[in-house]
Amino acid sequence: MGKQTAINYLTGLLSELGGDTVDLCVAAAWDTYRWQHVEPNLAAKQQADWCWNNLERHFGQVSVREIDQIMVNRYVAARVKGAIGRPSKPSSARRELSYLRAALRYASGPHAQLFPRSMLPIFELPKASPPRERWVTLSEFQSLLDAARTMRRGARLSKLEIFLWLSIETGGRRQALLDLTWGQVDFEIGVVHLDIPGQVRTHKRRASVPMSRNLRMVLERAHSERQNYLVLGNANSGLWRSLQVAAIKAGFSDQQIVRGKKPKATGISPHAFRRSAATLMARNGVSFYTIGQVLGISAATAERHYAKHAPVPASQSTDFITGSAASVVVPAD
Repeated sequence: MGKQTAINYLTGLLSELGGDTVDLCVAAAWDTYRWQHVEPNLAAKQQADWCWNNLERHFGQVSVREIDQIMVNRYVAARVKGAIGRPSKPSSARRELSYLRAALRYASGPHAQLFPRSMLPIFELPKASPPRERWVTLSEFQSLLDAARTMRRGARLSKLEIFLWLSIETGGRRQALLDLTWGQVDFEIGVVHLDIPGQVRTHKRRASVPMSRNLRMVLERAHSERQNYLVLGNANSGLWRSLQVAAIKAGFSDQQIVRGKKPKATGISPHAFRRSAATLMARNGVSFYTIGQVLGISAATAERHYAKHAPVPASQSTDFITGSAASVVVPAD
């Protein structure tokens, strides 16, 4: 019996028995959510699986009716201390618990009906962390490129070099770039199509971005050196580790690189280059409408996040407050 068939059978059985009489374990609720909702509807399937790897150790065999705030708080404490997974910030536990909450809501909803909504656990999540503001300057970007160049195997561009150029020149999210195929790179008209034809579209839109001159040169070389249909060569990346190693080599952290050991976070994440793309455009006077088109967000969202990086229009506008009043005299000391 396949996994989906088993889930359908379980759903029917629970419906026949009556949800109130069944002590459903969280793992059963998650499997239903994972294969009936995440698989067909969400782009970030891997993130859901990563979250469940940690959640399962604490909640997997627990009955849905047993979940309460005390159990949730213990999970957060275990994640922070590293008793479950690597030591993490409460914000990481918050993201994982958000998936748990979504799974339970789905399992009790009209599509699954594994248990009645009256049994749905209610718990608070850890507070959200402040939004990250880290972006890389052009000199920092060059330092990372220099470090990535030392990680080549032979004469071919390293995977990290290609990622760095793609991420800062397109503003694409990490997963969109890992999914990118050569069929989505249109050299004839000079456009990189981050959206995958036929893939379910979520609120995180994937844009079609014009190639810059620099990116075209990098992609033309990478295309001549390609080994398969993926631009980055391997969807199962190891990208985060490579980026942290490059950041350490570039001087962003004073930790030592130990072979076979995963480095600690340096503050340079894959998403930092998406912020950097938007920030550098804003600082160079690109309109928020255009920034939104590149990132796949609305102009209002682009302005809300990046207006502070576009000081020139604001400084020019303040000259009009009293600038036309010729009689205004600045008093001498």
